[in-house]
Amino acid sequence: MSGVVDPLELVGTTIDSRFRLERLVSPSTQSSTFVAVDTRERRSVHVRLFTPETSASIGDAVLEQARMVASINHPTVAAVLSAGRADVAGHRMVYVASERPLGGTLQDMLDRGRLLTPSQAVVVGVDVCRALDRAHRRGIVHLDLRPSAIMFSENQRVVVADLGIAAPSAEVAWSVPSAVSPERARYASPEQAEAQPFDEKTDVYALALVLVEAVTGSVPFVTDSVVATLSSRIDRLFPVSADLGALASVLEKAGRAQPEERSSAAEMGRALVQSASTMPRPESLPLVVSDATGEILVPSLDVDPTIDVARPSEFASMPTSESTAVPASAASSTISRDIPTAVGDLVIRADTEMLAPIPAVDVDDDDDDDKPLVARWIIAATAALVLVVGGFFAYRWITDNGREIPILANLTEGQAANSITEYGWDIERIEEFSEDFEAGRVIRTEPPAGDSLKSSGVLTLVVSSGPPPVPLPDLATLDSVSAVTALGNAGLQANVLEEPSEDVPVGVVVRWVVPEQPNLAVGDDVIKGTTIDVYVSQGPAPRDVPDLKGQTLEAATAKLAELRLTIKRLDDQFFIDVPAGAIGSQVPAAGEQVVRDTEISVVVSKGPDVVAVPVLRRLNFEQVKQAITDAGLVVGNVTGNTNGVLVALAYNGQIVTPGQLLPRGAAVDLAYFGR
Repeated sequence: MSGVVDPLELVGTTIDSRFRLERLVSPSTQSSTFVAVDTRERRSVHVRLFTPETSASIGDAVLEQARMVASINHPTVAAVLSAGRADVAGHRMVYVASERPLGGTLQDMLDRGRLLTPSQAVVVGVDVCRALDRAHRRGIVHLDLRPSAIMFSENQRVVVADLGIAAPSAEVAWSVPSAVSPERARYASPEQAEAQPFDEKTDVYALALVLVEAVTGSVPFVTDSVVATLSSRIDRLFPVSADLGALASVLEKAGRAQPEERSSAAEMGRALVQSASTMPRPESLPLVVSDATGEILVPSLDVDPTIDVARPSEFASMPTSESTAVPASAASSTISRDIPTAVGDLVIRADTEMLAPIPAVDVDDDDDDDKPLVARWIIAATAALVLVVGGFFAYRWITDNGREIPILANLTEGQAANSITEYGWDIERIEEFSEDFEAGRVIRTEPPAGDSLKSSGVLTLVVSSGPPPVPLPDLATLDSVSAVTALGNAGLQANVLEEPSEDVPVGVVVRWVVPEQPNLAVGDDVIKGTTIDVYVSQGPAPRDVPDLKGQTLEAATAKLAELRLTIKRLDDQFFIDVPAGAIGSQVPAAGEQVVRDTEISVVVSKGPDVVAVPVLRRLNFEQVKQAITDAGLVVGNVTGNTNGVLVALAYNGQIVTPGQLLPRGAAVDLAYFGR
């Protein structure tokens, strides 16, 4: 836990003098979840313990969410029993203790290869929608919904864990999408993948992914890397297949890439229940039950598989899908499976028709002589019933002229499936590439539109997977115009960028890359219309001219050569502050930018140019001036009576004497005695 506290070492620790940690079930970088014993209430609970760093940064937000969730009293929401800060292993940590149902989790089932039928997925999905809708209407979101957060009670009711509690840490994790864990990425929404704002619609998308996994065993769009998994969900249609049955259209809407087009939790719940009217009665869920130590107690619970116990009807009514009642004497009767399941502000019902068993015949045990006769009557009645039922269905088959297949071309797969639900056809789906239809749109049906198809027939929807892929062309040695033309001819888009290159001529392609799939190479297939980033050479990068002053000519030449610049030596000059042999000046100056192969001119110092102060004794003023000028100096300020005696020479305020060296051209001040 954060590199400071090992969560395994906390097993056996008691939190807040109440919750004894028994088993670590889910460690992560921000928090760890334990199975614990509530010593006060003597029951098994879950305790989520946040790392010291996470507790310090988002602990207040976690506790506020826990307080809000604790106010929800609903059977599908895991109850928060206690939350606060506690001293653990010398650190101050935030913890949240919540109820722990004993029926295991959906992840436990999947880990053991136990998949759900579409009917069972409806049962699970409806209860999760109830929990999400109840939370969403209070401003609480999950943001980390996955199979391990979907738990089951002993009577197979769904209980959603970590509502609200996971949200603060999820928001921190998704601030950098490429750094999230693979497990978070598996159930992420397109808006999370794009680092866009996300809300309750993110939970709905995650639930759609979870239900697909529960039925098929795999999560859509998951690849080998986090980045690839996230990018594969952006602007992509949600994949649904015939294996999902009536669930397909529900999940298609719940899994739409744009949040505003996606179902709410309440809408998804309504759609799930409506889809149940066309499904067979669900069997009991294959629960995995364990005790606090993790030992498997019961492989599955044998509970009423219909899950048709009345749910709390705390919402307003919704449209009901009802079957037509058949008299008990008929071969088939309706076994009503009411699910007054609250979703949003609605009470949901679904009735399923099933074949009724033949009633048992009450035979008088005392009349042994009548038994064979009664048995013969039973056999005869059964045979007659079979003939009647068989004849009825044969008649229906013969007289079923079918329904005309409507035109479904250019509808989305979900729209097409919804528009023919009432016809009773089995729907199969195949994909093919199409230049004319967007991905996810129906191209045609098989049989074609206008043909008749009986109610038990199979209608195949041929769905567009978009334009056929095209090979990535080779753009090497092409100039920018030719590269754009080549991509356009291949049906691809070009985004022309510039970058320096030491070797590629200006205007010629340096490299190209598919942003969403940077590992693709020449000849690999890409989707038609994909934008390719084409980098064109600007020529060599500009060079910053180094400071060469004070360096030897050899050292300066080597330094410029490293930058692929050249040097030119001008005539040497005297420099008062630069020793002989060192560079005294340069052009261009240090810090300026030049192109590669630019020539840098330098002047090498001959050292300082100095002359000696002449002897001026017994010279008159005119002779003094001439002697100073002849020595290469200049007469400076003259003070005193020039007809008098020269008493001092000065340079820059300092007294100088005959023979002293001064820079050539230096001004010498003269001081005479008298006025």
